[in-house]
Amino acid sequence: MSLSLVKGQKADVTKTNPHVTKVNVELGWNTAATIELDASAFLLTGNGKVRSDADFVFYGQPSSTCGSVTKIIGVNNSRQQFQVVFNNIPTEIQKVVFSLTIYSPNQSFRQVSDISLRILDSQTGAEIIRFPLPNTFSEETAIVIGDLYHHSGQWKFNAVGAGYFGGLAALCGSFGVDVEEEQPAAAPSIHIPEKQPKSQQPVISPEPTIPIVNLAKIELKKKQTVNIKKSQRITATLEWETNKDLDLYCFYVMKNGRTGKVYYRDLGASNHFPYIKLDGDAQQFGKETIEIYKTDELAYVLFAAYSAVGNGVGSFYSMRAKAVVDNHMGNVVVAPLLERNDNAYWVAIAQIDFTQQGAMNVAHVERYSKDHSEASPLLFPDGTFKMDVGPIEFKDDEDYDHYFN
Repeated sequence: MSLSLVKGQKADVTKTNPHVTKVNVELGWNTAATIELDASAFLLTGNGKVRSDADFVFYGQPSSTCGSVTKIIGVNNSRQQFQVVFNNIPTEIQKVVFSLTIYSPNQSFRQVSDISLRILDSQTGAEIIRFPLPNTFSEETAIVIGDLYHHSGQWKFNAVGAGYFGGLAALCGSFGVDVEEEQPAAAPSIHIPEKQPKSQQPVISPEPTIPIVNLAKIELKKKQTVNIKKSQRITATLEWETNKDLDLYCFYVMKNGRTGKVYYRDLGASNHFPYIKLDGDAQQFGKETIEIYKTDELAYVLFAAYSAVGNGVGSFYSMRAKAVVDNHMGNVVVAPLLERNDNAYWVAIAQIDFTQQGAMNVAHVERYSKDHSEASPLLFPDGTFKMDVGPIEFKDDEDYDHYFN
């Protein structure tokens, strides 16, 4: 029986299908014939990088040297497949990422519909997992649709659905591969970019000099900080375990000193300033997600949670609230709330400092507003912040009436 996933969801592949030793991963889409897309796969180690160019499977290299991932040639113009042989995947490889890239000039994923990923049993053709990707893209020219990842001896699938600006070069840069900008082929019958023998050979980027933690998952302790790899895309989620309505706020300071915030009244944007986007006010309790792009232009961000007056009193701690920061390069940092505070409407949870070269510092800050204070936090240009000094952010008129009456 096939399992249909939504963005952000994870599912077992081999545990629930123990007879499956190899799968076909099929990427599909619909678009105009003039827009050329190509699928790629990256074999990543625990630090979120390829070991060498042999772990990059694309139009110019249709199979990994280890033989674990092979691109199936000649499917059709709106569908491409990879075959993944689990037993051939080297032990160092912890994740296989699947992506789509647009090569047509002046085109983007705004013009692509019905994007999907299916995982099929290679032996029987039976569908195991389906991920129909909602198209919320604008000018992005590359997408990570999802990845197979190794966990507790089994292979699972993660439905990612994240876009990148800058095409193949930006996508590869996130995985430690540097590919020079490519030009479309001159002949219209060729559906891949023109090959340049040297410029298209992936080159491993040098490691940053700042000490960086390479653990796949780090749970911060009280007031702890950690340096992780800086990437051009970051996902931050606010997660909680009750049916109360919490809201995720992302306060930001750009390197040019400009400040602002992304929240349910101003969802931000992925393709223009501030290059920070909230998925929207949560349609179901338990999770809100912010995507951050163009981190080189950021100095600081502060993640805070707001519990509307209508929720009544209650501790963020009792809601099991936490912030989760994922750099999509093998590092996930969790900032849990560790203190009880029954009367606060606001909590600042985690802060990221982007001012270091090649790394970003994620800090557990956990600071609460005064009892029953509706005034929001403020993040200042120097990276410091204060509670209870920002504007009041009522969720609705009913909350306003609760507060003043």
